[in-house]
Amino acid sequence: MDDLLPRHVQGRVEDLLNVFPAVELIGARQVGKSTLAAMIVEAADRPARLLTLDDAETREAATADPRGFLALEPEGLLVIDEFQRVPGLALALKAAVDSDRTSGRFLLTGSVTMPAAQPAGDSLAGRVVGTRVFGFSQGERAGRRDDFVRAVLRGALEVQYRSGMGRADYVDLLAAGSMPEACRLPQRYRADWLESYVSRLLGRDLREFSRLSDPRRLRSLLAGLAAAQGAETVVARLGGAVNLSASTTTSYMELLRALHLVERLPPWTPNLLKREVGRSKYLLTDSALAMRLTRTSPDTLKDLVRGGALGGLLEAFVAAELMRQSTWCEERFTISHYRSPDGREIDLILELDDGRVIAVEVKAASSASAADARHLRWLEGRIGDRLAAGVVLTTDDRSRHLGGRLWAVPVAALWELG
Repeated sequence: MDDLLPRHVQGRVEDLLNVFPAVELIGARQVGKSTLAAMIVEAADRPARLLTLDDAETREAATADPRGFLALEPEGLLVIDEFQRVPGLALALKAAVDSDRTSGRFLLTGSVTMPAAQPAGDSLAGRVVGTRVFGFSQGERAGRRDDFVRAVLRGALEVQYRSGMGRADYVDLLAAGSMPEACRLPQRYRADWLESYVSRLLGRDLREFSRLSDPRRLRSLLAGLAAAQGAETVVARLGGAVNLSASTTTSYMELLRALHLVERLPPWTPNLLKREVGRSKYLLTDSALAMRLTRTSPDTLKDLVRGGALGGLLEAFVAAELMRQSTWCEERFTISHYRSPDGREIDLILELDDGRVIAVEVKAASSASAADARHLRWLEGRIGDRLAAGVVLTTDDRSRHLGGRLWAVPVAALWELG
């Protein structure tokens, strides 16, 4: 496996296996979970065995004798790929963990999270610790450790920074996406791969878990979400465009989240005792998939006149990069967006466990104006020292201090600052 890119989350997974009896890698298909699991098996210093339930014979063995299947590697680590494909394994795993809580017994991967479909007695809460796996981050692709939050907290914004990237370079990154296999393909073949990916996922794969879904309408709904990247989601309007009721639209959106194609970005409130203001945003975390679903070409986005859609796509791209980094970042943080009662909006709020906040605005423009930072400046006045930094990310190639705790920096700072 020498030719595989290292995954930054691997160390965290191995740390969890040293503490807990069962760990699950959770993420969409084709983001690299199986490869990561194989890398962990190869690096293990004790017996380890990987079995995939995508294999029909293996799946039949697990279905016929779940308890015996889980005992196939009694002295080491048993890795079960696509664990959710045999629902009966959950109850057997619960019993196995309850009877022996030795750390590092099981590593599971799962591409579908459907808790509502599991009987209450099959709950693995408190027995399995999960960690998210996304596609490649830009830092992983570049071979460097990317941790934007740590860099900001260590004062990296105070040093003049210059990136060699411009609008066209960022569009190329968006068009490549994050899925390991797809991002290596030429643009022409990547489109074919993405079409096959969506058809298979919304068709055959989802039918194993939901008989109520219509693949055609699910695809239309997903395309609608892709077209509204960066905007608050109005469920009734989104569903109406594809002739779905509000309740069916909500159910379908939960299916898309269960497949990990879509992530929810909740509204942030500075005071936990107050009600959230605003609606959630729903983002596709793979930019190439969003571009394919909306039939948006790289050439269109590179054009200043025709490329107005870049703003929303770039905001979702930034949010997705930060979601990836949150799985290995030294500092724990949550990601949300903000809309004040009087309509002030901030694209992303990163809130640390100690209450400090890094507020982020994302602009497709090649420079930041005073107007771009006005809501960050307002927030600085509102929460004071809680604001660790306010950042305007642009397609400019250099950083600029905007006064106080506010900075304008290139989007590439997300993975280039260290």
